[in-house]
Amino acid sequence: MFIIDTTYFIKSISVPNTEEPTSDASIELETSIDRYVSQFLKLTLGNVLFTDLKANTTNGVLDSGAPQKWKNLIDGCNYTLDGKTYTWQGLKYTEGLFKVSLLANFVYVNHYQSTINSQLGQVIIEPKNGTNADYTTHLVTIWNDFVEMYQGSTCNEPQQYYRNGVLFTDYFNNRESGYVSYLQFLLDNETDYPNISAGSLEFKNSFGL
Repeated sequence: MFIIDTTYFIKSISVPNTEEPTSDASIELETSIDRYVSQFLKLTLGNVLFTDLKANTTNGVLDSGAPQKWKNLIDGCNYTLDGKTYTWQGLKYTEGLFKVSLLANFVYVNHYQSTINSQLGQVIIEPKNGTNADYTTHLVTIWNDFVEMYQGSTCNEPQQYYRNGVLFTDYFNNRESGYVSYLQFLLDNETDYPNISAGSLEFKNSFGL
C-alpha cells in the first residue's frame, strides 16, 4: 500500500541517489514505502479498518469510488465538532510547492534506523554507520516532527472527554489553530473509524532517548 511515492522525500527527508527511478537507492526506498506505510496503518487503524482501506485501493492509489471516510483520511477534510470547525490536512497534502506527509517521515526514520518496536512506542535510533552522532540527531528531529503531525505537541492544560464510553485524558490536544493531528482526527470521528489501535507516542531527545 503506497499512498505516497518518492516525490515526498525532499528537503530534510531527501534520500540520496534516488533521482534515477531504476537505481538501487530508488528501489530500496520504494520497498520501504510499501512496507512501512502498511505497517503504520495496520498499527494505528487496526486490522478491520486497514483491510477495508486496502480493499479500496488499487496499485497504491485510492479508488475513485471509495467511501468518503477514506478520501477524508488520505486527502484531508473540514469537520464540525461541538459547534466548531476543524481541519485535518490529510495523510498527504501540499504546502506551497512541497508535498508533505507524516507517512514520509515515518518511512524515512524506519528506512535508516535499526529498531522500532511493534507498538509504535519506544524508538531506538542508531546511525547506519554506527557512530555518527550528527545523523542520530537528524533522525531524532525527523521522528519528533512525525510525532507532532501524528498527535500534536504537548499542551499546558490536558482536556478530558469520552469516546465510546471511555474517558480520555488528552495531553496533545492543541485545537487553537483549528488544525488537528492524525490521532485527534481519528478520535473526533470515531463513527467512521471505530476501535482504532492508535496510541500516544514519545518525543525523543538528541540522544534518541
